[in-house]
Amino acid sequence: MNINMVANLDNIIKRYKSDSASVFNTWFINSEDRLKAFRSIRRGVMQVIEDIKGGKFGNDFKGTSLEFVLSCITEQKQVFEGAAHPFYWKPKLRIPDIYENEKNKIAFGQFLENILKSTTEAQIIKEIVHLDELKIKGLGPAVASILYFLHPTIILPSNTAIINGFNYLFKDKKKLGSWSEYLKIREVLIDVNRQYKSELSLDLGAIAGLMFEIGTQKLLLDNEDYLSGKERKKIESLIEKRQNEIQEDKQEENLHTEMQYHLLKIGTALGYDVICAQNDKSKSYNNSNLFWGKFPAACCEICFVRLGF
Repeated sequence: MNINMVANLDNIIKRYKSDSASVFNTWFINSEDRLKAFRSIRRGVMQVIEDIKGGKFGNDFKGTSLEFVLSCITEQKQVFEGAAHPFYWKPKLRIPDIYENEKNKIAFGQFLENILKSTTEAQIIKEIVHLDELKIKGLGPAVASILYFLHPTIILPSNTAIINGFNYLFKDKKKLGSWSEYLKIREVLIDVNRQYKSELSLDLGAIAGLMFEIGTQKLLLDNEDYLSGKERKKIESLIEKRQNEIQEDKQEENLHTEMQYHLLKIGTALGYDVICAQNDKSKSYNNSNLFWGKFPAACCEICFVRLGF
């Protein structure tokens, strides 16, 4: 596939980066939660591996360490909304077949461990090809959303919107659910990312976000003039919804910070040393920095230490 055939790709990328509401600006950059997710997900994957090895993984998605991993991923919203759905246990279809089938469960755990220990692109692709050869029902490219957080410069996430964006941009017909199709998509996007390395990032989340924006029609291409009135109205509605979601997230974060501020004030008034979470020490409310304590906690709670004890 000749990526130079894509008209105005320079302009498309610039529009993607300049849109303050795009996932590039609301998720990929300026997001502490995104950076923290990498650590949490890596630890979670290690726990999945240990649970499978120790026979503690369980026979359902609910309550497993895998559910924790996918919860961390879906909390990213945007690109990863719905990332957990492929892993829900569907009893009638017996998919994904990693809960009841012990052999498949062990193979999945071994796959994750090998990926975790891999240091090169060749090793990772080899493990993906091997997993595909096992033909475990329901264990397709949705797994890539986990792998992305382990190797963000090598693996890009995969979902319907990303594939739709790829097909729309490159006028292709790649299918969801096929590892071979995923690897072909990955090769093309790696090439694009290499050509536009000064505009995008070594982290493939940036270009995955671009495909997502195109796939959800939040970023229109040059043929937007051919949209029908109904299609244009639908897109305007999607853009308005996205703007509202961004505002709601911001309001929720501001409320959380305000409550921390009031708790810190109460603790101080009661004669306690107040300790704020390490990841919130840079936040401020009412012109006051939240990092008042000498010994920052490792969690998101506020701790009170009685003076003189």
